[in-house]
Amino acid sequence: MSKVVGIDLGTTFSAIAHVNEHGKSEIIPNAESERITPSVILFDEDLVVVGETAKENAIAEPELIVEFVKREMGKSKAEYFRSFDGPVGALCKEYGPAELSALILKKLTQDAEGYLGEKITDAVITVPAYFHDAEREATRNAGIIAGLNVLQVLNEPTAAALAYGIDQLGSDQNVFVFDLGGGTFDVTVMKVSESAIQMIATNGDHRLGGKDWDDKIIRYVADLFQVEHGEDPLRDLRAYQDLQNRVVDAKKALSRRPKTSIVCQYDGKSTRVDLTREKFEELTADLLEKCRSLCEVVLAEAKMTWNHINTVLLVGGSTRMPMVREMLAEISGKEINPMEVNPDEVVALGAAIQGTLRQISEGAAAELPDAVVDRFIGADGEAKVTVTDGATHNLGLVILNAQREHIIHVMIPKMTAVPCEKTNRFGTVDENQPSVLIEVVQGLEHNYPKDEVIEFDQYKLGECVLGLPPGLPKGSPLHVTYKYNLDQTLEVTARGPDDRIAEVTIKRGTLDAEAVAQAVKNLQTLEVE
Repeated sequence: MSKVVGIDLGTTFSAIAHVNEHGKSEIIPNAESERITPSVILFDEDLVVVGETAKENAIAEPELIVEFVKREMGKSKAEYFRSFDGPVGALCKEYGPAELSALILKKLTQDAEGYLGEKITDAVITVPAYFHDAEREATRNAGIIAGLNVLQVLNEPTAAALAYGIDQLGSDQNVFVFDLGGGTFDVTVMKVSESAIQMIATNGDHRLGGKDWDDKIIRYVADLFQVEHGEDPLRDLRAYQDLQNRVVDAKKALSRRPKTSIVCQYDGKSTRVDLTREKFEELTADLLEKCRSLCEVVLAEAKMTWNHINTVLLVGGSTRMPMVREMLAEISGKEINPMEVNPDEVVALGAAIQGTLRQISEGAAAELPDAVVDRFIGADGEAKVTVTDGATHNLGLVILNAQREHIIHVMIPKMTAVPCEKTNRFGTVDENQPSVLIEVVQGLEHNYPKDEVIEFDQYKLGECVLGLPPGLPKGSPLHVTYKYNLDQTLEVTARGPDDRIAEVTIKRGTLDAEAVAQAVKNLQTLEVE
């Protein structure tokens, strides 16, 4: 049986874990003996360097560096590089976000194979709960391009709750997962019960994370430099990279002490800025307020108050900022224990556990070590715990109402447990209608305000066309079925009054099967270390 791993593919750092022969989930260190790997890529012709060495070279060779790729998942290569302000090396421009993420995954799996001494083929890869289908599909494609069989794309808070809750089974509790990483933010309510871990509600912002705190300080320091010297240091890529590294170090320092200093250097000039924790929190207060607001939103969606929450789980390196813990303690009225789990590692650990549970569900229990069987399998031969994720966005279709206005009909509401299947009956809008077009959309609510113009294309996942027999009267019945699978693929089936059927599988992404296959070949020509 092949080894299965769990991978936290992060914006700033990534981690890989497995369940060992004793049934414990553990982090696999990389070739540099580090437990987490910077998600930074350095291109040097046919050699690709991923991790700390790449990060250290960001100042010397910024045009050869790619980082923060996770924020761009789901975009095409052209869309991705249009977002770059400064110069980017020609090699960097050959790859889109999925291919770049595949390079990080290849580094992680290569190092893990060297550590474990065995081949890795199967993986569970995590994503922010609030990722759309395009971003999830891009993550799956990244795994495939890296040579992995992706068993599941798992929500990060679900993975974190699993790592925490696997030893808490038997005592019902509601866990509030506050996941603030380097580039994304999710808040999720999970229910841990006797033999199940279930997502109750989730919300988030996948363009909010520690990088935004960094950017605020970078701009603050650069503005002070410009006042003193009359030049903007951020116009130079090397000066920007240098300042970014110094700001990240300063942010970490302010989590331990009340004051630190940042030196900004450019064109032979320098400015020293003394930064207090109070000033840091003042400059970034609007970001913290976004986090606070989303906490209240997700509680409302869960139909709960803080009195219903038993545990607040901090996930993601950015939760180390004291302002985050203080805010959560204030609004929840609870003691916030930052050491409940390791915020950098818990997602990968949970993903590895889910990988083992998937193996068990697929009948591989007999091939697992005895200690793993004892830990995860009950006397009935089934897994001791089931993990239930929910659809993180509404899935619906565009219909015409009696006034011939376009409105949204939600087929699968947000937070419906997956996998799931829903069927609804509709009617043709015209007499003798030759066909029906089913436009599949994600993330829209019922009956959008009539005075709001909706650009449906930005929410559109795909479409399904059903031909109809001639002579049908207006209102002839049509049955539409949405089947949402565990791997986040959506199967849409339309059935007409004469039982003719149209089917389509919605797998939204920027790479089709042919492009993925080509990307696999391209990656094989690169040496990754």
